[in-house]
Amino acid sequence: MKTNDKPFYQEFHIEGVKHIAPEDAYNSVINREAIIIDVREEDEINLEYIPLDNVLYHPMSKILDRLGFISKNQHIILVCPGGIRSTKVAHLLNQQGYTNVANLDGGFMVWEAMDFPFQRNENNWTATCGCGCKSTKSNNSCC
Repeated sequence: MKTNDKPFYQEFHIEGVKHIAPEDAYNSVINREAIIIDVREEDEINLEYIPLDNVLYHPMSKILDRLGFISKNQHIILVCPGGIRSTKVAHLLNQQGYTNVANLDGGFMVWEAMDFPFQRNENNWTATCGCGCKSTKSNNSCC
C-alpha cells in the first residue's frame, strides 16, 4: 500500500499518521490489498457510502469497543468526510499497535469528487456533510 507521511488534499495532520491518495486507496481496495474502515456515524452512512465489498463500518464513537473485530494483520484505510476524524482514528490505531494504517487523504469528499464508487441515498441526502457540523459539501470542510 503506497502511503505518504503528509497529506496533500487536507490540512489536518498528526505526526506519525500515514496518508493514502484516493487513487492509491481505490487500487489497494480493488486488488484486495486493503480494507476501508468508514468511521462516520450511522446517520452519515445512511446518506451515502462506498459500495464496495471490503468496506467496514466502525463509527469513531464506538471504535474502542470494536478493536477486537479489526485485525492487525491487514492494511487498513480509514475514511470520514474530510480526513480529520479518520486521521485521529489512524493515530489511535497506531497507538494500539496497528502498523498498516492510513488515512484516506481528503476523506470521502475528495473520493467522491474524483468519481470513485459511492452511493447516495437521495431520500436522506441534505446539503450538509451529515456529521452535525456547520460545513457543507460545497465548501469541502468538515469536522
